[in-house]
Amino acid sequence: MTRVSKKKLSKREHVGADVLEYFRQREAEDPEFAEAAQDERDKRALAHRIRELRESEGLSQAEVAAQIGTKQPSIARIERGLALPRLDMLQKLARVFGMRVTIDFVPAPRRRRRKAKGAEVRTSEWAGEVRPAVR
Repeated sequence: MTRVSKKKLSKREHVGADVLEYFRQREAEDPEFAEAAQDERDKRALAHRIRELRESEGLSQAEVAAQIGTKQPSIARIERGLALPRLDMLQKLARVFGMRVTIDFVPAPRRRRRKAKGAEVRTSEWAGEVRPAVR
């Protein structure tokens, strides 16, 4: 896992700012931050899917935990994205839900490179419009 540098922000830089816009900007500027953010999104998506499957089966966390030989707080941590389950745990969960686990490697989106100051940016391919880059 990559360590993300913690840039200290002054109150003026973040009070009232749009959090999503801050994340987008930070991801565009810092490849390590972007990688860590994507890892977290992937972990949260897995957690959401596990909870979704459990609820669709009408099972409580305690029932799932009993079926796979663990305790309810363990399932709660997994569903909140606070713990990343090992492969054997994922396989046990899949069996409870009548499913199986598949793992695949898919291409990662290419990182956007920052444009040099004053570079032109194409606003639309079909119109061929070009405007100066805005920072």
